[in-house]
Amino acid sequence: MSRTVLVTGAAGFVGSAVVRKLSTQGDRVIAVDGLLGGLYPPDEKIQRFDAISSLPGVEAHRLDLRHDDLSVLPDDIDYVINEAAMPGLGLSWSDFELYSSCNLSSVARLMDQAKRWPLTKFVQISTSSVYGKNAVGDENMPTLPVSPYGVTKLAAENLAFAYMRDSDVPVTVLRYFSVYGPGQRPDMAYRKFISRALAGETIDIYGTGEQSRSNTFIDDCVAGTVSALDSARVGEVYNIAGSTERSLNEALAVISDLVGRPLDVRRHETARGDQDRTFGDTTKASQELGFVNSTSLEEGLEAQVLWQRDGGL
Repeated sequence: MSRTVLVTGAAGFVGSAVVRKLSTQGDRVIAVDGLLGGLYPPDEKIQRFDAISSLPGVEAHRLDLRHDDLSVLPDDIDYVINEAAMPGLGLSWSDFELYSSCNLSSVARLMDQAKRWPLTKFVQISTSSVYGKNAVGDENMPTLPVSPYGVTKLAAENLAFAYMRDSDVPVTVLRYFSVYGPGQRPDMAYRKFISRALAGETIDIYGTGEQSRSNTFIDDCVAGTVSALDSARVGEVYNIAGSTERSLNEALAVISDLVGRPLDVRRHETARGDQDRTFGDTTKASQELGFVNSTSLEEGLEAQVLWQRDGGL
């Protein structure tokens, strides 16, 4: 039986990939995006939104969750995957209103609408940034965000769970760790590094480069997210992370090998609010969601280099 899944942030990096996966599976998908600017011009999102709008079973709505009328959405939605958010650390310091409205106020409005739907699951997408400087461990790590972005995403988690306790909205939270691969946003580190490496331009690094990440390849992230619809327990939080911890310098070395030239790297002071380490323990997601990391950093970066070399669309 076909199910109806609402995906917000549907023109984003992960959101669009989730929509494609659900369409392939035969689900009916309600794809919503406000196509906002912010970190980068919305042209790329607009192209992705146009592309997913023509997929089988996809019904696309351009809506800003912060103020548009959400009652225009179908009233028979079974599942929600709330990917919509304003991402990124740096801009969150200078435009807090943008982040609080996109990452918190929009969740409240979506939750108010969700109370009217016959929901089986509301999957709220969160981030390793809620853990703070050192996101190393399982879901019981202390949440100590060091950026306004992380603060708003943690608040969104708590708000979603408040609606669960008050109104029985069946909430599950997924915390993504450094998702990368074909389709990555142009403001993200690997996208910028690869773009400059292919062009032979200088790459700016903030910090020593020894800061590490447990990078999550896009296909693995999408598989874990979609499996959460059926398998995640209501009221629970799950880490979605890569299986190895690799430094920025190691990633740069891989990119250098893949593009076939040494990189011109210029180093700067550590960026405000940046994380030192992320290494998410995914035992819970593996056991309950069947989440697996099937793609190594070398394989994932190779796929991303090929995608960017081909034009990145």
